[in-house]
Amino acid sequence: MTIEAPGTTAYLDSLVNVATGELDRRIFSDEEIFELEMQHIFGRAWLFLCHETQIPKKGDFFEAPMGKDNVLVVRQRDRSIKALLNTCTHRGNAVCRAEEGNVRNFMCTYHGWTFGLDGELVGVPGMSDFYRDELDRTKHPLRKVAQLDNYKGFIFATMDPQAPPLLEFLGRTGRIAIDLLAERGDIEAARACRSSRSTATGSSPRTTPSTTTTRRSPISRRRPSG
Repeated sequence: MTIEAPGTTAYLDSLVNVATGELDRRIFSDEEIFELEMQHIFGRAWLFLCHETQIPKKGDFFEAPMGKDNVLVVRQRDRSIKALLNTCTHRGNAVCRAEEGNVRNFMCTYHGWTFGLDGELVGVPGMSDFYRDELDRTKHPLRKVAQLDNYKGFIFATMDPQAPPLLEFLGRTGRIAIDLLAERGDIEAARACRSSRSTATGSSPRTTPSTTTTRRSPISRRRPSG
């Protein structure tokens, strides 16, 4: 019996029997397969984030997963929509702990770096004391998705700048499925029923593990290291 090397095409083919429709259980637990899926599927495909009715007002946001990343879909002040990685560009901490809500800005509670709705860095505590006023804030915005598009209210994004346009990716079958939903009339996404889902209002949202309410939290570290 030949044992193929993990990660090779032959190894992956050996896990699926097209003739019988059988799948090897390793597909659901193999760490290397997971990493390949993150890189070649979730890292390149157009992924559905939310429906535009979930962020109707200026400052509304909705957090959605894109592979290993969490993305904040944010309604801008000019009514446009942006999708930003929920990762501070200073030390990688999340800039928002809630999963949906309405805010004026996003603040990382580690060192207090504050970002506008458009992801631009607008506030840095200790700019004079710690950075001697030499930090260029324009070089540290929240990372944006490579491409963002809206098809009949359904918002999609991809991390691949070379990905084909959304309409091409969806294809005729994908567009028909969305068309059938859209033609039913006005769509309003139902709020998730999970008790763990958290919401936020105001600025600098943070949630506690046992409640869905939010509170403003002090910065955990006033002085940046390094």
